[in-house]
Amino acid sequence: MTAASSDFKQLVLPDVPGLVRSTLPARVRVERLLEHPSAAHLVAQLPVQDFYYLVKELGLTDAAELLALASPEQIQGCLDLDVWDKDRVDIARLRRWFEVMLEGFLPSRLLRAVGGVDIELLALWLRRSCHIYDRTLEEGVDENSNLPRYLTPDTFFVVEFLPETDAATALAWERLLDRLYAADQQFARRLLLEAKWGLESELEETAYRWRRGRLEDLGFVEYFEAIAVYARIDPVEAKEAAAVDWRPRGPREAPVVLPVPVADAFAEGGFFATVFASIADEAFAQDLAEALLALVNRVLSADRVDPGEPDHVRTVSARALATVSLGLEYLAQGSPEVARGVLERTPLITVFRVGFSLTAELGRWAQRIYQKGIDDPNLDPLLAKRPLFPRSFDTPPYGGGRPFRSLADLAVVRQYLESRYGALLRSEEQR
Repeated sequence: MTAASSDFKQLVLPDVPGLVRSTLPARVRVERLLEHPSAAHLVAQLPVQDFYYLVKELGLTDAAELLALASPEQIQGCLDLDVWDKDRVDIARLRRWFEVMLEGFLPSRLLRAVGGVDIELLALWLRRSCHIYDRTLEEGVDENSNLPRYLTPDTFFVVEFLPETDAATALAWERLLDRLYAADQQFARRLLLEAKWGLESELEETAYRWRRGRLEDLGFVEYFEAIAVYARIDPVEAKEAAAVDWRPRGPREAPVVLPVPVADAFAEGGFFATVFASIADEAFAQDLAEALLALVNRVLSADRVDPGEPDHVRTVSARALATVSLGLEYLAQGSPEVARGVLERTPLITVFRVGFSLTAELGRWAQRIYQKGIDDPNLDPLLAKRPLFPRSFDTPPYGGGRPFRSLADLAVVRQYLESRYGALLRSEEQR
């Protein structure tokens, strides 16, 4: 292990073997990173999602110093996660990122950051903000227009801001073009020409395609592919299935870091967290952590959750981890020793599907009871698209629902359904 790797692990406090995560508040963690002599190197080691959620926890303005140390890949990753509304760019959110960079970045670092951003994304924003006149083509400007204008330093272009462009956006572009011209005139001209001649629909489609590819690498696959994570699987057949060699090949370039909203799910404990903590093989633990992150991202895609909303990500992560715990406890028959073997030979997505299938069965029972005109408030959480454990069965009881976390939860609900509605359910099955 290199000294830098050791520093990295100490700063993010890996309190579970093989899992690099932070038990510190985001602000304290960032302060320690920034105070370190190798701050730039350590920040660059942070995976995109972890870096992004640190920025979100701090707030964009307060994260300016951290952002100034980001790699171009981290900057682009943050924009991928934050400035899109489905397949459309949110220009106001995009502008805020660049306002912070304009305020806090030195010219060379700004050029490095901007150069790593998809030029189609920048050109789309510029095209939506202004009309560009190319003076080398003798394009005339309406001298009677009162719209604000910007003349590029080389005098080749006149940028006339559109009536609907607000003053903050116009100012941001004037500052950005000034800085780009000072650092790399050729890049600035290329951007202006891309914005002038590119079709708005094609620019957005291309930028979205690049973004989608990068998110798929993180596990954020398209909805119709992601929804397969909820496909029913026979738990008994899964328990008897042949082993699958699911672990990745080759060395890992850096430790796996679970983003804060995902790592927080471990705080709730559960069977999977207990088994994970007992794994002594760090390489295996790292493979599992990577698989868990990919699984959570797939569930986020299937549930159409915006990865830019940390609170929603935290909620879905807790539910995904609870579902994995349930599936693993079933497959291992409650034995942590057996569970380690199950994890070695079973893809984590399969474990999740087993857990979900167990809860979906109870959800189908509740649906049948509801369709008979029986209104039982205790069953309302089971009627959700992703069935939840009724908290009225907790001690003490509460309203609403929470994720199923264990076989004991399943047993409580199953016993209630059978004791109160067993005859009804059996008569339905006989028809």
